[in-house]
Order: sequence, then C-alpha cells, then structure tokens
Amino acid sequence: MNSIKILLFIAAAFFVPLAFGDDINSELQKAALVGDVDEARKLLDAGADPNSATKYGKSALMFAVEEDNSEVAHLLVERGANVSAKSVASCTALTFAAESGSLDLADLLLSKGAVMETKTRAGWDALMIAARYGHAEIVSLLVSRGANINTSDKDGMTALMAASDKGHHEVVKVLLKAGAELHVRDRNNASALMIAAGHGRLPIVELLLAAGANPNEQDEDGGAALHWAAENGHSHTLKALAGRGAEINHQDQGGVTPLMAAAANGQEKAVRALLDLGADPTIKDVHGATALDHARKANQEGVVSLLSQAK
Repeated sequence: MNSIKILLFIAAAFFVPLAFGDDINSELQKAALVGDVDEARKLLDAGADPNSATKYGKSALMFAVEEDNSEVAHLLVERGANVSAKSVASCTALTFAAESGSLDLADLLLSKGAVMETKTRAGWDALMIAARYGHAEIVSLLVSRGANINTSDKDGMTALMAASDKGHHEVVKVLLKAGAELHVRDRNNASALMIAAGHGRLPIVELLLAAGANPNEQDEDGGAALHWAAENGHSHTLKALAGRGAEINHQDQGGVTPLMAAAANGQEKAVRALLDLGADPTIKDVHGATALDHARKANQEGVVSLLSQAK
C-alpha cells in the first residue's frame, strides 16, 4: 500500500504539472490524492485552504474521494471543505463517490448536505453514475435521501436505462422498487426494456416486464423490443418477450419484422426461435422483401437455408 501511495505521489508531482501548482494548497491536493492523512493534517495546520482546487476546479476533497482515501476525506470535511463544490466539468465529490462505489464517503457527504442534483457536463448526476457503475448500495442511499430517480442525461437516458444497459440487476431492482418510470424514452425513443432486450439482459427484461413494461411499445422507427433482441440474436429474450404478449410479426415503419431483422443480421438461433414462436416468413416489408430476401441480400447462407425450409 505504501509503495502505491509513493507512486501516486510521484505521478502527482511530475506527470500533472498543468493541474497542480507549487504552493501549499497544491501540496494538500497531492496529499489527498495519495491518501497521506498526516501530511494533509500538517498542511492544513500550516494554513492550506481545504477548499483549494486545481485550475480545472478539482478540489482536494474530490481527489480524496475519487481515490477512496477515507481518512483524508473525513479530515477535509472536518476542516470545512465544501462538499458541494463543482469542478469545471461540474463533477462533485459526491459524483466521484458514486463512481468509485464508496458508500462510506457518499454517506458522509450527504450527511453534510452535499447537493445530489448537480449534473456533470455529460448530464449525469450521482444517482445516474452509481446506477451506471452498478453500485446498488449507493443507489439505495441516494434514493433514501430523495434523489430524483427519473432525471435524465443529455441523451435522455435515465438511471433505469443506464442500469439496464450495463446489466446491473440489483440496481434495476432498487430503482423499480423506488418507483422508477418504465415508459420514459431516450432521444431515440427507446425505453429501458428495449435497451435491455438489445443486450440480451434476460433477468432485467423479466424484471421490467413483471413491473409492467409494455412489450409492444415502439422506438422512433416503429420497432419494438423484439426487433432489438432479434437483430442481436438473443433468442432467450425473444421467448421471454413473446411469453408476455409481444407481437411476433410486428412490423416497424419500414415493414420490417423481428424475423427480418434477425435474418439480415445472420442470427440463426434467433431465426429458429422466432419461427418456433410462430413468426410468418411470408410477410413482406414496404419494398416487397421477405425475411428470406433480407437474408439473401446480406449473404447470410445459414439463415437462407433455414428460411428456405420454412417456406
């Protein structure tokens, strides 16, 4: 551990000269980065500003929290560090705690009044970051303190969508229990269910369906969760969606069915699953093409063979 701290100190001293300065406050930031609580205390006693920050606005407290240096973080808070200060990119100590998964430090910051609603330049607040990285305990903590569970980033993605995207089952459970909105859409008009289906996150798809997600809701192109699962070859997800009432032969705005989507992408298992579920291979899209035509156009020989036998 000591050798790691020494290496971090060397990095802070030599490899980030544009971030740190040469004064006592810069030394405090370096001590926070490497977790040297004795040095940090000495510098604070000598007059270092607990709220000092680099030219990018990253404070000593942010450095300590980012590296999960709990002792230094507690010391800085005791000495008056602003728990809600923002960097140039609008990161806060709390967003760093949410990313690193430090429950103790997140609790400390919140107990001192840290603002939860601050969003980074990408539009992520602490809840969304914790959800994205799969830190269910921090998500629970933030929810218990009143975090807005349905807020979204610049792309319209919510914490529920982020957790569904990354496959964080426990986070999804926490958010659903807290009443996360199932039908919110991102900028592509995609829902958490579509996102989960597209990645084949079967346990999450089942959770969302059980919570009331509509298996037939459509994205901006008129595609449904079945299309998302089919084009990526997630046969088990297809079966789960069909079992909850998804329309096997639903056509998007271009007349494309899930079977066509699977065929065009060479997803043989998905094609088999859809045929077993009753998909109609004779349906045509707006250009008059069938699933077989899509497979031929994409040179998907295995699928061509399957669909030729299904005719």
